[in-house]
Amino acid sequence: MRAGRREMCAVRRRSFIIERHEFQVQGDWVGQVFTGVLTLLVGCSGSGKSTGFESLLYPLGLNSGKIMHAVRSCTQVRLVFRVGDTRWQATRPAVHRGGYVSFENLSDPALGEVRRPVARGRGGEQSASEFVMELLGIPILGSGAGRVGLAEVERWMALRQSTIATAYLGGGSDAVRRLTGRVLLGLHDEHIDGLQQRFQEAKSAHSQAKASAAAMRAARREAGLPGPMDLEATEQLWKQEHAAAAERAKQAQAELSRHQRHVAELDKQRDQARSAHQSARRHTGAVEERLRQALRHEGRLEGRLEGLRQRASVPQHCPQCIQVLQADGLPDDHCRVCKQKDALHAQRLADQAALLAAAEESLTSARQACGRLETELARAKETEDTARETVRAAEQVIGDFTRSTLDPCRAAALTHEKEAAHLAGRLEQLQERIKEVGILAALEAERDRLQEARDQAHQLWKEAEKKLATELKQLVEQWSRHFLARLRSVNPDVRHAHIDPETFLPHVDGLAFDDQAVAGGPQTLANLCAMLSLRDLARSVPTVLLPLFFMIDSPLSGLGGQGLDGQMAQRLMEQLADAAAVADADGTPMQIIAAVNDPLARPLTGVREIRLDRSSRYIPAQLDAETT
Repeated sequence: MRAGRREMCAVRRRSFIIERHEFQVQGDWVGQVFTGVLTLLVGCSGSGKSTGFESLLYPLGLNSGKIMHAVRSCTQVRLVFRVGDTRWQATRPAVHRGGYVSFENLSDPALGEVRRPVARGRGGEQSASEFVMELLGIPILGSGAGRVGLAEVERWMALRQSTIATAYLGGGSDAVRRLTGRVLLGLHDEHIDGLQQRFQEAKSAHSQAKASAAAMRAARREAGLPGPMDLEATEQLWKQEHAAAAERAKQAQAELSRHQRHVAELDKQRDQARSAHQSARRHTGAVEERLRQALRHEGRLEGRLEGLRQRASVPQHCPQCIQVLQADGLPDDHCRVCKQKDALHAQRLADQAALLAAAEESLTSARQACGRLETELARAKETEDTARETVRAAEQVIGDFTRSTLDPCRAAALTHEKEAAHLAGRLEQLQERIKEVGILAALEAERDRLQEARDQAHQLWKEAEKKLATELKQLVEQWSRHFLARLRSVNPDVRHAHIDPETFLPHVDGLAFDDQAVAGGPQTLANLCAMLSLRDLARSVPTVLLPLFFMIDSPLSGLGGQGLDGQMAQRLMEQLADAAAVADADGTPMQIIAAVNDPLARPLTGVREIRLDRSSRYIPAQLDAETT
């Protein structure tokens, strides 16, 4: 596997060369051209060297550096660079830290423009810095704060004035520096990263399960809850008590149901008695109504008979004045008005007698009918009273049975049901506790399983790390030899120097980087020589992924211009020129860009100086920007 990875890394490694750095000012593009392998930005303080240096990699989508006011006064910043044999142009707006970067392939314009956001898109869109990492053939590994991206790689490509004499590679944690160094050395690849990520995920999952189980155990201890054996014994006892109570409730409910059926039968009988009573009442009402009608008919007949009788007994009256006519001396068969003999008088008397006889007969018949109805009404009332008494007796039976039997049975059933429900609720709570014990057991089993998975993942990762340990040791030993040689070339008094294989920190004469001085020349030399020696290693080892590119702001920080400091400063510049002048075995060139205050004391081969001053600054718009 390692041989295949070596071959892949050798193919992926690319050079990185900057050709032009330009700014758009009022519609025009102005800037600097880089032609030499070692380019020095030379000028006094205030000539814009640091401004140009800080903005040099800004078009690639980096946000780590400060955006100077002079840069913000421009519209866009553009960088033309080469990766391997391909020329690229990156253009980015200079007004804010966000937006998009436009990449153009100048070697093959037909490919068109590639736009990438400075910040990674919400939908996982590739960022500009990730696109550059892909061009350089450096994998983006790790995650979260330990992720290796262009910002982390940039620390190994550029040393800034603010930290070159105080912090190794600009500072940062040992973990990130270790991961970045392994990636750039070509040792930490996707396979190793995957094993490490799986171990971290398994470790996190085990920690969570362990914490959950521990929290549950602690909560049970604080609550004084019994153990599994006590819970099981209590559960068996409570189950028996609940079963007995449930059986009593069942029997009581069965007896209650039987009594309720009996009451239902009594209700039915009462309803039948009520129905008979209602029928008797309706019959009584009907007879009463018939009797009333018969009595009214009898009254009418009595009145008619009385009228007929009065008519037969009262003398005739005058048809004009209605006064009684005098019949003195007239025979009965003479008219009282005309005083003449009435031939129909006998007939009328016979008719009147017949009417009286018929009226008397009808009255007698009506009186007999009323008598019969009165007798029927008496029998109907007696029947109604009997039906009413039957209803009252049925209700009395229902009431007595309900009070004496049904209500006590219902109360007993409710009591037994309540008791069974109480025991069921208590048993349910107990089972919840038992369930909690089961959950705890499951958590502990899951914890143990995750611990085993964690240990297996850790073992796989450690085995892979162990296989790389020898190669890492060999690479760092080579790096350390180059480091010692570079240091001695600048300061012959150095006796021992090496790079720590764990943290990649430089050690000089037994002192770690932070112990060499509070700040100044020794730390500057350690920073520079460590990075130059790493590029020496990259020339001879194809699997090293660090681009042969180096930016240095103030490489002479902490070194004076006279005496021993002056000599070391001169030798240091010679080392920079030497490093830039030598290509690696496959012809990959190296480019170094540095910012210094003073011109070289004597010319060095391959070194180009870009002279700057307050009137001719790195960014032509800088003077106007600072005066507004």
